[in-house]
Amino acid sequence: MSSKQRNQLIDGLRASAVLAMMVYHFAWDLGFFYIVDPIIVNSGWWKIFAVSIGSSFLFLSGVSFWLASTNGIDLKKFVYRLAILIGAALLVSAGTYQANPNTFVFFGILHLLSACTILGLLIYRMPAVFLITLGLLIVIGKPYLVSEYFQPKYLAWIGLYPGPTGSADFYGFLPWSSAYIFGLGLAKILISKNPEIKSDSSSLFIKSNRKGIFQASFFWIGRNSLIVYLIHQPIFMGLIFGYLNYL
Repeated sequence: MSSKQRNQLIDGLRASAVLAMMVYHFAWDLGFFYIVDPIIVNSGWWKIFAVSIGSSFLFLSGVSFWLASTNGIDLKKFVYRLAILIGAALLVSAGTYQANPNTFVFFGILHLLSACTILGLLIYRMPAVFLITLGLLIVIGKPYLVSEYFQPKYLAWIGLYPGPTGSADFYGFLPWSSAYIFGLGLAKILISKNPEIKSDSSSLFIKSNRKGIFQASFFWIGRNSLIVYLIHQPIFMGLIFGYLNYL
């Protein structure tokens, strides 16, 4: 989808989530190198901040799925984009395993988005009420499904093991898929009542036809969030490592 065809409201919201994610990850990196207390950036308000960022990505992805599928799904494009997402998730797993096998990311936000994308293909035609109900059932029912049976790491991705996974970034399918489902369901409701939302909503963000460098960069981040996600951490890590060792 070209930048002219994209919904800039969603791109703007996604860019905001990406920038928030970068703030958190930089703080996490400072904790990783013990420049700040790692307990602080992995608990309390920082932990709530991280969870809210992940939930916003999932919710916006659900909304985007419906925006892209209201007129039907192009399976060729769908498979291509899914393959890129899965490839990116595997790249994160390989990179984090190389860095630390004990805390590597085996089911992080990209893995969950890949699974939710497949789920979206199966449920996107269902009524919005059903989707909202399904999301609520996942949130409410998850605590009652937790079991030691899911203790092995190869089952932990389901999200039903109560103990720590040891992963640096873990988003179990239950309950976090509910955020994606809520986004899909609420998008169906809002767009059915306000079909103009599907159109380019750039007027919410751009007051003139002349976009400055900041605006162009901001929306570029929203349109290329996956690229930013993949490259920002190596850059942060490299800068901090260089600062500690060469300055």
